[in-house]
Amino acid sequence: MELMYKNIFLGKIEITERESFWISGNFYPNPEASEFKSFFDALVCEDGFDESQFDEDLLDENSWYVCENGKIIGISYPAIYDDSEIGFR
Repeated sequence: MELMYKNIFLGKIEITERESFWISGNFYPNPEASEFKSFFDALVCEDGFDESQFDEDLLDENSWYVCENGKIIGISYPAIYDDSEIGFR
């Protein structure tokens, strides 16, 4: 499975669990993913997520999707943790 933002391939996802609508796994980022690190860090920050720090385009959930076996699936913002674990629905 591949994580995409618009037409940017951010990295591969190795799924470890599927539960109802929630998918968890390990994330293997491409170099392009480093441009999104501050966004990913803010999403999982325990102090809360301040949307005002980020561009509206980045906050558009229609821009986030995964590609699995050639099928494009829209997702919520991906939660990517420091240990490279990823979760999304």
